[in-house]
Amino acid sequence: MATLCDLATRLPLVIGGLLDRETNLKRGRFREETMTDILTGALAAFAGPELVISYPIEKDTGGDLDLRFWNVSEGRDLWVRIQAKRLNAAVVQNKNRSYSELLHRPSPKHDYQFRTLRDTPPPWVPLYLFYNHASVTMDPNFRGLVPSVSGANLAFASDIAAELEAKLAGASGTPKTGALNKRLSHLRPHFFCLEALLCPRSTVRSETVPTPDTVSAFLRERYVRSAPARASRKVRGRNLPPAI
Repeated sequence: MATLCDLATRLPLVIGGLLDRETNLKRGRFREETMTDILTGALAAFAGPELVISYPIEKDTGGDLDLRFWNVSEGRDLWVRIQAKRLNAAVVQNKNRSYSELLHRPSPKHDYQFRTLRDTPPPWVPLYLFYNHASVTMDPNFRGLVPSVSGANLAFASDIAAELEAKLAGASGTPKTGALNKRLSHLRPHFFCLEALLCPRSTVRSETVPTPDTVSAFLRERYVRSAPARASRKVRGRNLPPAI
């Protein structure tokens, strides 16, 4: 892949296709760590002073992958922390499929992972990365929708956390609510594509790594554009992360 723009376009297709292949396994399924390693391996070709890549300690940070965009000459940077979740296996209809590990807790003494990620201190910008099967992206229930479903979708951690807090609160309420809050169909309005990080619109496609300011501006735009999804769900997303 010659540029990060190429990667942003092709990687969702690769991941979606690989997830569909797990039906050929006699037992088990691909783990989300497998997809993250594929992503990281591809990104590593662009690692250097302008893009620093590392694996954080997940139980302490809530993240699977850290990306630091640097403009060395101007001393500007943008730090992004990502937690990846994959769609569950095809045991229900596509429209009812969900991300079963969203309420993960590393241990009984740890808080929910989504809270740890959401509460990541500045200058980090916490995001979710959702891996989806290619067959699901082409399903009539999702095909042609905006935001679109692809093999790899991003979302702001604050938006997903708000949905999960609503789910936890609703589970103990009367009547019970929030039962669908881990479903792809419910979370999709918060999605956006990998281009936001790897190939913002203002990026020249021949540019190897986008500048921190370019990525920050595009993330800010995506956050503002996703406001209707918060309003329609009565989700109390946090203020725009100060890092963007």
